[in-house]
Amino acid sequence: MSVIGCTQTAKDYTDQGTAKSKLQDFQGAMNAYNKAIELDTLYEDAYTGRGAVKALLYDYRGALDDLNKAISINSKSKYAYYDRGIVKINMGMKESGCLDLSKAGELGDMSAYNAIKQLCN
Repeated sequence: MSVIGCTQTAKDYTDQGTAKSKLQDFQGAMNAYNKAIELDTLYEDAYTGRGAVKALLYDYRGALDDLNKAISINSKSKYAYYDRGIVKINMGMKESGCLDLSKAGELGDMSAYNAIKQLCN
């Protein structure tokens, strides 16, 4: 028996990943983001979310790869720039990370300016 209207989209899986991440179910979040990317390899939010989870798991190289992909898909992704900035700073690339935080602020993420005050000055 099939149920009409139950096909999940990349956005649905990304939303699940975000919810699971907030509950600190990082493996569940990774699974959901992976499924979203499998369904739509150009879904920027899935890469941004997965990158954020990888950063929380201290997989900075993997996080950087995902955040770079998100920015290549959408060069105006304030969240990807913010997260990439934090990841770069954690990797010891302070100058480049601070530039990413500045870009996030320019794109409208006002919290980036607080991060700059704390991490870049």
